[in-house]
Amino acid sequence: MQHILSIIMILIGAVIMLFSLVKARELHILTPFIPERSKSAIIRSLRLHRGLMLFFFLVYCAVAGVFFLGLPFVGEILVGFVFLSGAIFVLLGLHLQSSMLLEIKNTLHGLLPICASCKKIRSADGDPHDPAAWSSVEAFISAKTSADFTHSICPDCLKKLYPDIYK
Repeated sequence: MQHILSIIMILIGAVIMLFSLVKARELHILTPFIPERSKSAIIRSLRLHRGLMLFFFLVYCAVAGVFFLGLPFVGEILVGFVFLSGAIFVLLGLHLQSSMLLEIKNTLHGLLPICASCKKIRSADGDPHDPAAWSSVEAFISAKTSADFTHSICPDCLKKLYPDIYK
């Protein structure tokens, strides 16, 4: 019975690992939304993560084969439990990475409380009557993304502000 239970746990671990490998491919769809300063490190981590999942999947299959063939193995239940725990850990890690990348993707989605006159943005939890809760669009976006700003004047504003220069 112990032998069969070990094989079942290892095969469940292999199925979880296979599911995780398929799910991990979806993370690469989100890489264009990662700020450039951290993109290469995150992509390297994703590749390493997928490589480890593939390694564990192959090892799970090999160990299940050894158990199925009835070759002597020390601590079958312990090994089965460790492999099943490893698969669950990897699946949870994948979920955490997905959440992180979705958060990056959704950084500037949703409603922003913006002043209709000066265009300052109020922090989400800020008091509308507190001047410290309001910041410029540039400061807000710079704090939330890796975007940097340069300033220029569009043709409409150039014409309105500097009619002598505009031609």
